Amino acid sequence: MRLYPEGILKGLLSIAVLSLLIVVGSRKLIYFDAALIPYLIATIFAIFGSVYRYSVWLSRPPTRTLWKRSLNLIFSKHFLSNFALIIKAFFENMFVQKFIGERSRYRWVMHFLLAWGCVLGFAVTFPLVFGWLHFAHPLKDAYLYQLYIFGFPTMIFDPYGMIGFLFFNALNFCSMMIIVGTVMAFVRRLIHPGAITTQTFAHDILPLLILFSVAVSGIFLTFSTHFLGGQHYRILSTVHCWTVVAFLVYLPFGKFFHIFQRSAQMGAELYIHEKEKGEPAVCPKTGEGFTSQIQKEDVKKVLRELGFKFQADERDVSVQDLSPRARRQLLMTTQHKRLKGKFDITRE
Repeated sequence: MRLYPEGILKGLLSIAVLSLLIVVGSRKLIYFDAALIPYLIATIFAIFGSVYRYSVWLSRPPTRTLWKRSLNLIFSKHFLSNFALIIKAFFENMFVQKFIGERSRYRWVMHFLLAWGCVLGFAVTFPLVFGWLHFAHPLKDAYLYQLYIFGFPTMIFDPYGMIGFLFFNALNFCSMMIIVGTVMAFVRRLIHPGAITTQTFAHDILPLLILFSVAVSGIFLTFSTHFLGGQHYRILSTVHCWTVVAFLVYLPFGKFFHIFQRSAQMGAELYIHEKEKGEPAVCPKTGEGFTSQIQKEDVKKVLRELGFKFQADERDVSVQDLSPRARRQLLMTTQHKRLKGKFDITRE
């Protein structure tokens, strides 16, 4: 397997940027907790792997063309309207995940719980691991807590009040969302015929097991603290640590990577909008419009990059220049010639 040098360079650059942000955000590691080093190492690995794989993915001619075209459309003279479309696509596809709801309500609830359980868990865990957030007692008051962001003191709150309850149980809420979501996913994969016939252990079952183990082990930490007087906490924290490490190591290589690929959906929405509103491509044979000019030229460019040649030179008409009806007529004419008149070209 050949490595992608540009992806390696971007991965190393992302690690360097993250390391700098950790040093600056934790005030030169003053607020960095050394007990969280395994989480940090796994996060660095996940970021390098994700950036590397995303770079490889973007290097593919179809994806690279979509990426460049999306950027051109965003920063065009129609910036405001296109930006509004991007915001709308983000809300529908990323926030409320409308595309899942169109399949079934059950799958939408399942996917929503899993997606937002993970996203909110990331939003809480990573700043704590990097030392960007920490809690301390304000001066001369050992009862209250104060939230520090990048070393700067912010709000003071009662740890036994509503704000304290939400802060200190945020990861528990995320764990419950993930547990319910994974149980729903397991049930679907055990009883749904379509899921049973296409699923594999590495691609479908393993990520659910990892997510479930992360969420359950995290819940047990809270259970040990509040109901067992801290018994077995060290063992449970070690188990939880390694389940999170397994999740982060698996992140760039398995099904979880679609979290990053989903961002391309916004560019696809913009591309589809331009296809519908832009200049139409007219077939030189039938004179009918069948797609957009921009899509036709992009398809021709991608096929040439992939080594497919459908025309003798640049002046010839390519198959991609023809409408579906003209392509069928071309196929029938070719068959008619090869079969020496035995193929009926009067029918489509």
